[in-house]
Amino acid sequence: MKAAAPLLAAVLLLVGCGFHLRQAPDLPVSMQRIYVAVPGGNGDLLRELRRGLESDDTEVLADPTGATTILSIASVGRDSRPLSLNRRGVPLEYQVTTRVEFSMVVDGATVIEPQVVVMNRNYSYRVSNAISNEEQEAALRRSMAKDIAQFIIFRVVAAAKNLKAAYAAPAGATAPAPATQAVPAAASAPPPV
Repeated sequence: MKAAAPLLAAVLLLVGCGFHLRQAPDLPVSMQRIYVAVPGGNGDLLRELRRGLESDDTEVLADPTGATTILSIASVGRDSRPLSLNRRGVPLEYQVTTRVEFSMVVDGATVIEPQVVVMNRNYSYRVSNAISNEEQEAALRRSMAKDIAQFIIFRVVAAAKNLKAAYAAPAGATAPAPATQAVPAAASAPPPV
C-alpha cells in the first residue's frame, strides 16, 4: 500500500494540472474515411497527421478512392536563416521556419478554406560542430511537424463540430436574429460655472 501512494500522488498531480493522454478526435460519420494529400518529402508531417487522426472510428486511407474527406496539404515551405552574428559576421543563432498551407473538403464541399500556418524555432549555432547543427535543425523540424500537425487537427476538429451542429439543427430552422442594443445618446457636459 505504501508503494502505491507515490504513484497515486503522481497521477493526481498530472490530472490536477490538466494533463490528459492524447485522444483521437471524435469525428462525424461523414469525416471518418480521410485521405491526407501531402507533397513528397514530408513524411514527418504525414506520419503525425495520420497518428493524430486515426482512431477506432476514423480510418486514414492510403488512397483517395473511397475517401469522404480530403485533407490537402497544398504546400510545405522550409527556410533557415541566421538570426544573430558575432562581430566577425559568424552566425551565433539560426532560425528555422516551416510554412504549411492546407484545406479540407468533406463530401465535395470545402469546410476548411485554404489557410497557412507558420512556425519558427531558434537554435544556437556552433561553427566548430556542423554535424551537431544539422542534428539540431533536423530535431526542430520534426518537432515543428508534430506541432503543425496538432494545429491542423485542431482545425479539423473545429470543422467537425460545425458539421455536427449543422446536421443537428432542425430542418427549416434559422439562426436567431442578433439582439439589438439601444445606443445611449451622448451625454452632454454641464455648462461651465
